[in-house]
Amino acid sequence: DLDQQLIEQVCRERQLPLQVWRCGADELKGSIQVKARELRYRLAEHFVQEWDCEAMATAHHLDDSLETFWLNMVRGTGIDGIKGISPYNAGKMRPLMWATAQEIRAFAEEQGIRWREDESNVQDAYRRNVLRHHVLPQLKSWNPKWEEGFAQTLDKLQTSAELQRVYLNRLRQQLLHEDETTGEMKISVLELLGSGINEIAFGWLLTPFGFSEAQGRQIFALPRGENGKRIIGAGHTAYLNMPFIYIRVQAEPELPEWRCSVQQLLEGQCSWLKAREIEQGSSALNSLLCSVWVESRDVEIAIRVWSSGDKISCGKGHKKVSDVLNEAGVGVLDKPHRYVVELNGVVLWVPGLRKAPCPVSPHGLYLELQWEGPLEFGR
Repeated sequence: DLDQQLIEQVCRERQLPLQVWRCGADELKGSIQVKARELRYRLAEHFVQEWDCEAMATAHHLDDSLETFWLNMVRGTGIDGIKGISPYNAGKMRPLMWATAQEIRAFAEEQGIRWREDESNVQDAYRRNVLRHHVLPQLKSWNPKWEEGFAQTLDKLQTSAELQRVYLNRLRQQLLHEDETTGEMKISVLELLGSGINEIAFGWLLTPFGFSEAQGRQIFALPRGENGKRIIGAGHTAYLNMPFIYIRVQAEPELPEWRCSVQQLLEGQCSWLKAREIEQGSSALNSLLCSVWVESRDVEIAIRVWSSGDKISCGKGHKKVSDVLNEAGVGVLDKPHRYVVELNGVVLWVPGLRKAPCPVSPHGLYLELQWEGPLEFGR
C-alpha cells in the first residue's frame, strides 16, 4: 500500500494519468514473480493500445541485464539467453539500460527524487536476489569496473544475436520449400546434408515453428531413423518421408459435441449414437455397443471429447481415461480426438475401448447404445 501511495502522490503532483489494478490470488498461482510480471505487461500493453502510445517504458537497468545473463548461463541457454535485456524490443523501451542501480540511486538522491525499495528485493528466497546480494558483489570486489567491461560484452553479444538471426533467416529461405501438392513445408534431406549446418543451428532454425531446440536436434536426426517417424511441437509436426522432412501445421478440426435426453436419443436425434431398449441383464461383447441403465427418459446423455481428469468405473475402482488410451496404444496425435459418452456427468463409455459396468435395478430402463461415429474425429 505504501508503494501505491507514493505513486499516487507523484502522479497527482505531476498531473499524470494513473490506473491502479488489483488482482486476486487465483491470478497469481504458481510463481508469484512470473505471474505478476505477466499481468503487469498484459495490462500495460492494453493501455499502450488504448492510449495509442508507440511503446511502454520500463525501469530496467544494467544490473538487471547482468543478473539475467548469469541466471540464464546457470540454467543453460543459447545466445538469446546470454545477450542480456535489449534496450528496445517488441514495443518495450528501457531508457536506463546504460546505468547501474548505484548510479540511478545516486542521481535520485542528488535530485531529491523519492523512491521505495521493493520488499521482495531483500529476500534471499529468489535466485536473482541471491545473485544480487552475494555473487555479483564478489565479482565486483575482484574488478571494481567490471560492470563497464561487462556492458561492452553484452553489446557484442546482442550484435552477435542479430547476426545469428540474419543468418538463420537466410538458411530458412535456402532449405525450406513449400510442397506444391500438400502446401506443407519440406526440407530436402540431400540439401540439408550439403548445407554444412549442424544440429545445434538446425535446432535454432525451427524455433519459429514451435519446436524447442532439443526437438530441432531430434528432427535433424530423423533421416537416420525409420521413415514416418514424427516429432510433435507446439503448433507443428515434423515427420520423415524420404527424401524429405515435412513440417505440417497441426490444424485442429472443430470437434462436435452433443447433449440430449434419453428420449431424444431413442428418437434418433443424435448423429453418432443410436439407442434401443433391451431386457435387463443383456450385455453386448461388441466394443461399439454398450449396455446402460438409466432412471428415466429425461436423463441427459452427452457425447464429448475426453478431457484431462476424466475417469471411468472399472468395477472395483476407477481408471483414468488417459490411461485407457495409453494402454490401448492410441497415438499422441489421435488422443485429442477421442470421445467419451457421459451419463449425468459420469463417463460410462470410451467407444471402442472401455465400458463401465452396467448396474442391475428393477426400476428404470435398460438401453443398448450403438456408436456410429468415428473413433478419432478428423483422423
